[in-house]
Amino acid sequence: MMMAMSLPLHLSLARSGACFLLLSLLLLLSGCEQLMPQPTVHTTDTAIGEAARPSLQSPHLALGNPSGATPEPINFDNFLIIGNGLVISYNNSRGTANWVAWRTSLSDLGDNLARPRFEVDPRLPKNFNLIQHRDYSGSGYDRGHLVPSADRFGDAALNAETFLMTNIAPQTRSLNQYPWQRFEAYSRGLVRRGNDVYSIAGVYGGSGRLRTRVTVPTNFWKIMVAVPAGSDLYSAEVVLQVVAVDMPNVPNIDNSAWQDYRVTIAELEKRTGLRFFAELPVSLREGLIELSRQR
Repeated sequence: MMMAMSLPLHLSLARSGACFLLLSLLLLLSGCEQLMPQPTVHTTDTAIGEAARPSLQSPHLALGNPSGATPEPINFDNFLIIGNGLVISYNNSRGTANWVAWRTSLSDLGDNLARPRFEVDPRLPKNFNLIQHRDYSGSGYDRGHLVPSADRFGDAALNAETFLMTNIAPQTRSLNQYPWQRFEAYSRGLVRRGNDVYSIAGVYGGSGRLRTRVTVPTNFWKIMVAVPAGSDLYSAEVVLQVVAVDMPNVPNIDNSAWQDYRVTIAELEKRTGLRFFAELPVSLREGLIELSRQR
């Protein structure tokens, strides 16, 4: 006959204590699971939940990274620069940006600042084609801003960033001072009327070189998305306006309105070879593209 063995008293108490501790821990975890708020994801045509948002490297990239730029130094012609007031895809072969993205809020605007000097961008790798102010001298072209200086009058340091040569491209005086400037002013007017504006602007094509170092683009383009101030692109209940323009970099267009150069997002994608809003949720991307068709 086999006889059951009884544990010594101190071991029996230890086992009972361990069981009680384990049971208490399980009850505690169960209670925490009930008390911990569970995430609720709301995805509609006008508001995108947290789970659907892309992971942004910068708030200025809310419209996405249309060329898939990366910050590896070997990526000569699609090199990503994440600045404080803008994000740039730089093209070393062209000596200009492919595109620049930024957000403008009311706090970014202000009174005129003293004009900074144009400077080489120190964020470029040392083996890159470092464009300087003098590369434009005597060319007949303006040093055209992609992010306007006036979009950063609210902060002197951010304004100086717009004068780095990576934000500059050769622009005819007629384009720079007339239809392009008028569209910039229109965008700031939306900001002053209580909106935030997300923009992305760039260049394409070539019609010569400055000192064999800088490609003169045939076209300047820009996309502007306006939402109510304080709401980001994904939580905004209303996207107020989506405007895309593609302007020729030519003389004698002083009297042209910026509206003369409106295009749809689909048309701009064909011309530039870029894919806009690619990282956005499908419903939001399709909504923005549809809004760009409205005049």
